[in-house]
Amino acid sequence: MPVSVSSIYRTRDEILDAMIQQLVSAIPDVYVGQDGVIRIIFDIEAGQFESLYLAEQLLLEDMFVSTASYQALARYGDEYGLQMGLGTNAQGTLMFEGEDGAFIPQGTLAAYDPGNGIDPISFQTMSDTTVPAPGDPDAPHATPTNGGGNLTGAYEYIVTFLTSVGETLPSVESNIVTVNAGVIDLTLISIGGPMTERRRIYRDVNGAGNFRLVQELADNTTVGWHDNVSDASIANAQTPPTVDTAHRTYVTAQCVEIGITGNVAIGMITEIADGPPTLTSVTNTTAFTGGSDVEDSESFRARLLSFIQNPQTGSVNDIQAWALNVPGVETAAVIENTPVNGTVTVRITGPNGSIPDQSTIDAVQTSLDALDYANITIIVQAFTPLITDVSVDITLTAGYTIDAVTPSVQAAIEDYINNLQTGETLRVAGIIDAVFGLDGVDDVVMVTPTSNQTTAADTKRIPGTITVS
Repeated sequence: MPVSVSSIYRTRDEILDAMIQQLVSAIPDVYVGQDGVIRIIFDIEAGQFESLYLAEQLLLEDMFVSTASYQALARYGDEYGLQMGLGTNAQGTLMFEGEDGAFIPQGTLAAYDPGNGIDPISFQTMSDTTVPAPGDPDAPHATPTNGGGNLTGAYEYIVTFLTSVGETLPSVESNIVTVNAGVIDLTLISIGGPMTERRRIYRDVNGAGNFRLVQELADNTTVGWHDNVSDASIANAQTPPTVDTAHRTYVTAQCVEIGITGNVAIGMITEIADGPPTLTSVTNTTAFTGGSDVEDSESFRARLLSFIQNPQTGSVNDIQAWALNVPGVETAAVIENTPVNGTVTVRITGPNGSIPDQSTIDAVQTSLDALDYANITIIVQAFTPLITDVSVDITLTAGYTIDAVTPSVQAAIEDYINNLQTGETLRVAGIIDAVFGLDGVDDVVMVTPTSNQTTAADTKRIPGTITVS
């Protein structure tokens, strides 16, 4: 008679009762009270036997993929050439601001605090970088020459330094010089410090306080300039900056933890968790993407069983399973006889529904080509991204503000869109379901789109601008 998986295990009490019953059957008048030596010995032995039964039970369960433990599933995956999804770290770019020449070592930590008592999410830099050190520009010196020029009035000048990232605040004003149909020679134009690439000169006339860009010096060496630019030609030119953007640097970073928690929106990373004191601020000017969770055992179990139960003859399921086995692939859609008969197109997505990089596409192509299917041409491609803007109008729960609720609403909508498969329809009800019930959300109304949006077979929707009002 077959033995079921649940029929092996025996508890300590069950074992003890069976031992006592067998002993009493053999010796009816034997003393088996709680304080008896026999009862104590049997109780100890029952505990040891229970451990053996448990070990046998676990061994029996591990013999079958449908009941195997996490570790056993991983070994089955090794045997069949399928790997559990290990998850990925979200990646992006951090922008640091700091003092002149501030050094930012690899491993510097920045953080996003999601609030609501959840621990901050940390991100670490992947390389060393340094904040530019242009310094503060000094005012130039102006010398007038009357006659033979385009300038008439009382003029003064300011100077800024430019790095590859931005522009410093301007210098103080130069001396004021008055000319009549003349020209002005500028001297003592400041030289910027390390990483200064260019400089700008702004001019004001007759004390109007309306400085305009009159010249950009494309080097960091020139110290003099001859000004004969008419006022009319720069009337609508650029004005000086009011924020220093030159003392910034950008560096690639990744989330310390594996998982989708690292996929954060623009501007969410604002804390310097562990960095030199010469840094003053940090943020992310682009979203961090590509983070995916470790595959849970039940998901892998289903994928492994599907693979084992297929005949492995090059079917759609086979090709899909082998494509999913390549690290960095989250989903794979297999389209037969496309673009022509005898051709199969495999469209893959990266972590969290992202567009996979070329190296991942090449890895899948190489893996499938190595299987050498007869008379089948396999083409591996990404999908055509369809940027999808969403706008929702929410009713707040008492005590919440729109600023506090917006990040979680945006994240929920982005997750819903990212999890749509290639060619899958975006449904209004799906967006509402993703948002409704979040902390602080009492009700939600769709503004854009107002109806379900179909998607072409080779296209996948990705989040665009998510507006919450």
